Amino acid sequence: MLPYIRTVFGAIEVGCPATVALMETRHRWSLVVPVVGLIVAVVLLPLAASEGVPVGMRDAVPYLVTWVPLLVAVVVSVLLARRRRPDRWWVALRLPVGATGVVLALFVGLAARTVGVLVEAAATGRIVGGSLFSGVGPSPAAGVALVLVSSVLVAPVLEEVFFRGTLLPAVEERMGSGRAAEWAAIIVVAAIFAGVHALAGAGAIAAVVTFVAGVGFGALARSQGVGSSVVAHSVFNASGVALTLSSTGLSPLSPTLGLG
Repeated sequence: MLPYIRTVFGAIEVGCPATVALMETRHRWSLVVPVVGLIVAVVLLPLAASEGVPVGMRDAVPYLVTWVPLLVAVVVSVLLARRRRPDRWWVALRLPVGATGVVLALFVGLAARTVGVLVEAAATGRIVGGSLFSGVGPSPAAGVALVLVSSVLVAPVLEEVFFRGTLLPAVEERMGSGRAAEWAAIIVVAAIFAGVHALAGAGAIAAVVTFVAGVGFGALARSQGVGSSVVAHSVFNASGVALTLSSTGLSPLSPTLGLG
């Protein structure tokens, strides 16, 4: 898919240079591209709940309609950024992570989950409700496997490279310099991050928890790199899956919920 996107981008560049010029700015990171990716993802989200979706695909479709536009936006953003500074793509996205970044990621991920538990307990009087899959898959085991792969492995990578790898630097470049501008960008992106999860079906409590986690992921990405925020996001989601499994077992609930 990635070579295909690069080929299409090259064709657009040759045939429609004005389109590429619109995506480019004086900044290294384009803001237009991730915003368009977000809009497309939000527009496609209602399709995931339509009756035309095959029963066996209803767990997977919400992820696909959200992640595919975001992945395309990441690839195009990186291609544009590398035109200004030809780093390797993983360097441009700040994915390399060291031992300190991993340790801090474990702390941030577990701390964010702890905040989520406390917020939910305070608001509802219980720790975890519902479970992991919508009950429409071929089996409970398949539903759990889908959630484990999507929430613990795929979602942290795709969401972090989009929100903290491309959108955060694009917003930060336009906020100006200084620590206040950095934190403002982190908070703005965390709010967008939580908003997308709310549109995907997360409740009010889950959206608040996702916002808090997003602030932590953003601060970590800013100080240790996006690779570190990927680890933190994975730990956050994995701990949510573990709590849900341990407290309720398998009962119907959408996997897009407060896992982040």
